[in-house]
Amino acid sequence: MGGLNTSLSIGLQALEATQGALDATSNNIANANTPGYTREVPQFSENEENLSGGAVTGGGVTLNGLQSVRDELLNLQIQQQTSLQSGADTESTSLQQIQSYFAASSGNDISTELTAFSSSLAQLSANPANSAAQQGVLSSGQDLANAFNSTAGGLASAQSQANGQVTQTVAQINTLTQQIAQLNGQVAQLTSSGQDGGTTEDQRDQLVQQLSALTGVSITQSSNGETITTGNGTPLVMGSQSFSLQTATGSNGFQQVLDSNGNDITSSIQGGQLGGAIQVRDTTIPGFTTALNTLATQFAASFNAAQAKGFDSNGNAGQAFFSVPANSADAASGISVAITAPSQIAISSDGSAGSNGSNGNIANLSAALTNKLPSGDTPASAYANLVFQVGSAASNTSTQSTAIGQNLQQLQNQQGAISAVSVDEESTNLIRYQTAYEAAARIVSTIQQLSTVTLNMGTSGGY
Repeated sequence: MGGLNTSLSIGLQALEATQGALDATSNNIANANTPGYTREVPQFSENEENLSGGAVTGGGVTLNGLQSVRDELLNLQIQQQTSLQSGADTESTSLQQIQSYFAASSGNDISTELTAFSSSLAQLSANPANSAAQQGVLSSGQDLANAFNSTAGGLASAQSQANGQVTQTVAQINTLTQQIAQLNGQVAQLTSSGQDGGTTEDQRDQLVQQLSALTGVSITQSSNGETITTGNGTPLVMGSQSFSLQTATGSNGFQQVLDSNGNDITSSIQGGQLGGAIQVRDTTIPGFTTALNTLATQFAASFNAAQAKGFDSNGNAGQAFFSVPANSADAASGISVAITAPSQIAISSDGSAGSNGSNGNIANLSAALTNKLPSGDTPASAYANLVFQVGSAASNTSTQSTAIGQNLQQLQNQQGAISAVSVDEESTNLIRYQTAYEAAARIVSTIQQLSTVTLNMGTSGGY
């Protein structure tokens, strides 16, 4: 009976272990299309052999548990690339918006208005005493000033949107880090009790992936779960504890990012939506704005100097045509036409007025649009260079995003080959475990029949 009991025990263990494997396989198939699901593989081990009366018998099998198939190094690479692409996408989206403020197709961009202003001066040179021609110059000057104002306003609007995105992204980061910390605690509890925390780890990995899209992070594994910091080492998650970032208005009027201790870490944030928004807000747009302000300041000064060389229709010395704010940072947004009447245009070069007055100073006014500014470029060339810078930056970030996206896709394909569910493979496993289960059941059934026969032998009477 001892031999039959041993065989029966082995059969029952096989049934239990194979049932667990069937359950795991069924769950894999059920989650084949679940985003972030990592397939689970049953882990079997052979029990120790039994030694009785000099005879050795097998000890059967045990299902030790399920193991999620994941490559942590590959996951880290995916998270890094996700962060880089998200940052590039954020910059690209903002730059595409900024490009629209410089597009000639709008019809009221600075380049178009510079050309129109030059044409109005040419018409005035041909008819210096014509009031309509004089009004045309005044109106074109106002349109040019408005174009500067509009472009500067567009840059300010894009910068304001990036600033708002900083606040929103920090709030999203804090929500995710709190959830990740909670899952860290759950994974630690499951692991300490010898259970597989695959489902919980999948949930955590999904949240970490979302976090990577928001900001660049560094992740290390510890006994308490994942430790997550920003690129400069600022802690976000340590085990089951999360550390919230903060925002506060800086001296420049924009939101600064502070760590949980109140230290300003804005300049060290890189990657993700947060890093991209900060890069656009604090570096990219200010660079364009400075160039635009320089152009507005130098052009206004050049044209005003040309005005000062002549006399208006009333014989008065030419006064400043354009007015520019004293603060150079407001030059493009605040430039305006200072004169209020067409007669104040300094047309004459000798002070004579009336229909027979000299128009010699118009050449000086026109030259202000073609002469080189202190920057070394003509107004049109300076603006064309700025447009090129904007377009180049937009193109570069778009190209960068595409290249990173290709790398990311390759990594995700590798991850899928390792961790994703193959329905064909799982179907094969299903048949394999089904066959094993049926065989184990046959063992149990056979041993039960043999036990019945043995028992009957003892009660059948006989001699």
